[in-house]
Amino acid sequence: MITLALLSLVALESPFSAPPTVDLTGAPRGSARTVALDEVDEAIEAAGTDVEALLELATGYDEAKRTADAKRVFERVIEIDTDNAIARKALRHEFYDGRWFESYVELSRYKREEAARMKAKGLVRYMDQWVSEDEIPYLRMGFVRDESGEWVDPVRVEEARVAAELEAAGHQFRADDTSWIAPEDFDEWAATKWKCGDEWLDMAAADTYHATPSTPWILTGEHFVVYSTCPWATANLARWHADRTHDHLVRLFGVEPKHRPDLLVVNGLPQYNAAAGGTWADSEGFSSLHGAYFCDAAQIAAPVGSQLSGRYLGRGVSYWSAADDPASAWGPFWVRWSAAQSFVDAIDFSWHTVGLFVGPDDMIDMQAFSQQFWAEKRLPRWLRYGAASYVERFLPNPEVDASVAGANPWDLREFAFEELREGEGLRSLAKVFDFELSLEDIEDSTRLYHEAGLVVAYLLDGAADDEQVQEAHVALRTALIANDAEALAKAVKALETTLKKRNRQIVKFAGL
Repeated sequence: MITLALLSLVALESPFSAPPTVDLTGAPRGSARTVALDEVDEAIEAAGTDVEALLELATGYDEAKRTADAKRVFERVIEIDTDNAIARKALRHEFYDGRWFESYVELSRYKREEAARMKAKGLVRYMDQWVSEDEIPYLRMGFVRDESGEWVDPVRVEEARVAAELEAAGHQFRADDTSWIAPEDFDEWAATKWKCGDEWLDMAAADTYHATPSTPWILTGEHFVVYSTCPWATANLARWHADRTHDHLVRLFGVEPKHRPDLLVVNGLPQYNAAAGGTWADSEGFSSLHGAYFCDAAQIAAPVGSQLSGRYLGRGVSYWSAADDPASAWGPFWVRWSAAQSFVDAIDFSWHTVGLFVGPDDMIDMQAFSQQFWAEKRLPRWLRYGAASYVERFLPNPEVDASVAGANPWDLREFAFEELREGEGLRSLAKVFDFELSLEDIEDSTRLYHEAGLVVAYLLDGAADDEQVQEAHVALRTALIANDAEALAKAVKALETTLKKRNRQIVKFAGL
């Protein structure tokens, strides 16, 4: 019985659990390979179309260092199952574009031909897909298309989702610190307390908590979001002044940002200098020209080695000193200037360069970033900085009620005109339009700020009866509304040409 049982076990054992052995004792020289080939053929034939058995057989040959025999079996596998990944990879085939290539030469030829075909269609390869060049910046920044086909920031999508859930749960949004208050905390809100971390604090303690750039106040306005390390009362004034710029900027450009632009208002000159030289980097160093600048090189970096994108944090930055500092009076001016910078950057964003800057891999250094960032802008610098200067000092004073008898809403503009007169008036508009700022001549660069502001003031408020100026301005606004880069370039050139012929009128407008 024991003998029969053993025989039964031998009969049932799979012949493919290991490569069969062949006794070559006494075989003539040179015949071993022939016998081995016959044995491999027999094993392949015995396995039939059983892919699993063939893979087991091939693996056994491979482990026994019988590479050629393993190759024959793997080749038999793909005759039966042409897309079998185990066999294909064992044969060092490459999978690409939904098919297998048996050699790197064949794959390379296919990729070259494919690239030529796609180039003819206006497409380029990004990771594992073919896209238009216009799509690459969005993809590098981690953007996705929504149901309507528009590119959206997934961070904003998530923020909107969370906000909807909180609102549905009965929370209320408090714009004064951009927080959602739970129903059980409404009494704390009513007592004018502020949630700082896990604690509810009174105003004085909350001001201390928010006094550093790592934990600033965040106030949501009608048109802007203000981050600030100033006391809340000052940050609230900053929010008010930022919002006062919006209508003037829309009047100038004809468009507004899709989302509220951010700006940062820090408490005093030391924090301002630290911001410009640190996290809130100013790649060109122009923060030293004024009490405000555009932070063009701030980001939340992508995690090292990940496929995730970072997040761009470019925004206008200004400082507002405490009341006992003589510079305190300039706080509202610089807030308005920085708000305009945030606004204009939002409507004239450097998508391609920022995509290189915050993408999942490091593709651009700071010097190259700065040059490309500003070169990509469609609006000229004089107009961008002129807009900032206009809302800083040439607009009707937002703090003056024009309906009050004897009130003078143009006192800021009169002050600005007087400064220009003391600075020898308006230089050639060609120089203004060139707008070459330099840290080597701070006085000259600051003067350019004000001259550009004067030109914008004339465009908005001094040329109402000049049909050619109005026509050029309408063309600029129309091109921006249509997002037509070619039309915008022509409109900018036409506007500059028209304004250059109005030098005398601009001088008269300012009383220079």
